[in-house]
Amino acid sequence: MEHVSRRHVLQLVGATGAGVAGASTLGSLPAAARRGGRGRRTGIRSIQQLRVPLVGMSAPVEDWAERHALVGPGVGARRIFADLADGPTSQLRLVREAHAAGQLPVISYKAGGSVDDVLAGRYDAVAAEAAARLGSFGKHTAVTFWHEPHGNMTPAEYVAASKRLVPILKRGGAKVKVGPLLNGWLLDRQVDLFAQYAPDELLKKWDWFGLDTYESGTMDSPGAVKPASRIPAARQFLASRGFDLPLGIGEYNGYSAATIAEAGNTLLNTDNVWFGCLWNTTGGKGVELSGDRLTAFQGTLQKARARRSRRRKRL
Repeated sequence: MEHVSRRHVLQLVGATGAGVAGASTLGSLPAAARRGGRGRRTGIRSIQQLRVPLVGMSAPVEDWAERHALVGPGVGARRIFADLADGPTSQLRLVREAHAAGQLPVISYKAGGSVDDVLAGRYDAVAAEAAARLGSFGKHTAVTFWHEPHGNMTPAEYVAASKRLVPILKRGGAKVKVGPLLNGWLLDRQVDLFAQYAPDELLKKWDWFGLDTYESGTMDSPGAVKPASRIPAARQFLASRGFDLPLGIGEYNGYSAATIAEAGNTLLNTDNVWFGCLWNTTGGKGVELSGDRLTAFQGTLQKARARRSRRRKRL
């Protein structure tokens, strides 16, 4: 998320503690979630076939169940923040819950706040074990390393660290797909800087390509740049480089119902989008859903469900 410290985000979503790899937490899930997931296809190829992205959500762990129930059915992906510094089981409980609910886990790993430790290889073994554990679920999982790196490290550091960890994370197997979540706002006026975080050598390694995108300005004074604009901009960026990777939106939000609806419609109408998760909490540039903004997001979920149902019948 833009302009929010790493520690603040991790505290919000409960990523400072390691996940538990043992007993399942299905008993804490709503009955619909425990039954859900049957027939839900969350892999890149399935989404490409249906041409309907997975519309997802992110929320603090302690608020997830309440906000998930409030938005209603159709949440197809869950953004999860984890930290390799907490060990290979960090947030695996939440990954397990997402799979049980038929949702695509979008798990974002940081590394204790130190890119130097990553470059020195101190997280190689942890990343390898984390990848193996994710792969052991046998279900599609989206994985990213150090979301929104700009401001935390230089492009050269990010590229070097990614070249080290991306191949390790990909050892999870065919259903563990690795890609970036870059700072979307750089696409507004700093495309050349954005491109430094995505050289061809990484574009060739990534399975998908993504970013986080928010509305400029504030709730009281929204800016001219809307989150939807960066989705086609990302597609154009890839095309200009000769790549056609599936897109992922790790986080989006908006200050108005119109902005949220526009972002949702753009997700649904842009070719080859794998997932897009709304950041449903107040913090930084995000504002918790309520009123007509909540209704707008529910409308996106309903459109995705209806479109998916129609296209499944045609296949």
